[in-house]
Amino acid sequence: MIQSFFQALGFLTRIPVPRNLDPDAWKSSPPWYPVVGLLIGVLLASVGSALEFVTPPLVEGMLVLTCWVYLTGGLHLDGLMDTADGFGSYRSRERILEIMKDSRVGGMGVLAAILVLGNKLAALFSLHAGLQIVALVVAPMMGRGAMMAAMYLFPYAREEGLGLSLRTSGRAFGWSFFLLIVAVFVAKGGVVAVFTCGLTLVASTLIIRSSMKKIGGLTGDVYGTICEVTEAVVLLAFVVAEKLLWN
Repeated sequence: MIQSFFQALGFLTRIPVPRNLDPDAWKSSPPWYPVVGLLIGVLLASVGSALEFVTPPLVEGMLVLTCWVYLTGGLHLDGLMDTADGFGSYRSRERILEIMKDSRVGGMGVLAAILVLGNKLAALFSLHAGLQIVALVVAPMMGRGAMMAAMYLFPYAREEGLGLSLRTSGRAFGWSFFLLIVAVFVAKGGVVAVFTCGLTLVASTLIIRSSMKKIGGLTGDVYGTICEVTEAVVLLAFVVAEKLLWN
């Protein structure tokens, strides 16, 4: 289990992990994705808390977002851009998959990245300090939890690929862990947590339905898209909740 955790940590972040990990532990690493997300969130919240005393809110938000991208290596942003390029091309299934595999980035991909990052920045800038810390902890965790759930629930669109081997192991443990995290979040967060979970479910469902229609399943790029969009939606849900409940 520890090796699986390090496999997830090494894959999803730039944080150094031990070398010579058991390759078989890779297949059972997805259940640890929400935990890695929680760790990312705690680190980002710590950065935000420190910057609050030395920078204006907009600069703080931009620096936190920069740390966010650096810490994750832009892994899921790359998936978001590839998915936007593929789905935005309105081509055949085979051509869409080719475009998504292409390392070059097109206009739709750039636009998608700008919009998602822009919404994240706007949300971070809008949230008051205390709520921003909570949102920063929750967003990466929910993003990777949604990614794991989509991985286990829906078919893979390619006959081979990085994400294909991750769907075969650890399902029971992964679901138990994920549902426990969601239950704790709802128990502690109340109405805000239920509202946030509802919005993320809607956003993920729309992405998945589009992917199933266009390419007959999901890919690693689509998983990354789900993660990035979920993170943005969580931050925006906190903004809406703050506006409605506390203003």
